[in-house]
Amino acid sequence: MAMRVVQRIVLIVLAASVLTGCGWPIAKDSSEDLDFPTPGPAPGALPVPPPYVAAALDATGGLPAWTLCTKLQFGAVVTAYELDGVSYLTEHGFLIGPWAGAIQISGREPRTELMCRIIEGQYNLLSGGGDRDVSPLRTRYRDYAGAMLQITTAPVRLFDEHVTLVRRPSPVMIDNEWYYVTEAKYGARTFVSRSMGRDKITVIEPYWTQGIYFQSQQNSLLDRVWLGNPTAQRYLIVRGYDYARITDDGVAVPTKVEIFESDGGGVQGRRLALIDLKR
Repeated sequence: MAMRVVQRIVLIVLAASVLTGCGWPIAKDSSEDLDFPTPGPAPGALPVPPPYVAAALDATGGLPAWTLCTKLQFGAVVTAYELDGVSYLTEHGFLIGPWAGAIQISGREPRTELMCRIIEGQYNLLSGGGDRDVSPLRTRYRDYAGAMLQITTAPVRLFDEHVTLVRRPSPVMIDNEWYYVTEAKYGARTFVSRSMGRDKITVIEPYWTQGIYFQSQQNSLLDRVWLGNPTAQRYLIVRGYDYARITDDGVAVPTKVEIFESDGGGVQGRRLALIDLKR
């Protein structure tokens, strides 16, 4: 069994370079061609956040820091897991636009390259995911990208005008820690474009239709998120640990992330991936 595990662990070493901007080293060629619609909100454009949202912002650097952070960039060592628990080791580069609800993930796999994006709810797999892709995540890249976007920018996600939030009155205990609970319903996004002298209306239905944000009573971090897509029978739990500022004056993000399968009742299942940010 030990030999089998060794044989099935694949380590891909990517060249990394320190890029300017808000982040740690990011894997090479991961984001140069992407033009995020990343500007932060104009001064005074945001509504006054409720106290629990303000606390989540303060716990990760504060609203002024978030409004100035138009991009998050970092590289990470990723351990993905097969159904039988066998691990697969790789490296991914991440580029995240907090205020655009955007994320790009890239990487070099043994027989193909990965490049996937979510921008304003629209998912695109540009490369990877086919028969040549040996990653256990090859059929879950959309889930993986959405989970990473949620956990790294959780305080900003609560400002999204397409999300309806309901705060539960009483905390719950999970793993011997008390959490405040905020339920979320994700709505459709409508885009209006001009074509041949006429307005074209495009409606994009959300992939995740419901979610739950768990906020630690101890430190106000939104370090656990449950996401649900009942139509596709996809449910995830994503957890963040070891929060740190990725630049001296930047916002704090989890430097370790775990993504688990779940069910409609929020019961945690098998682990899909472990992400460790590179420092």
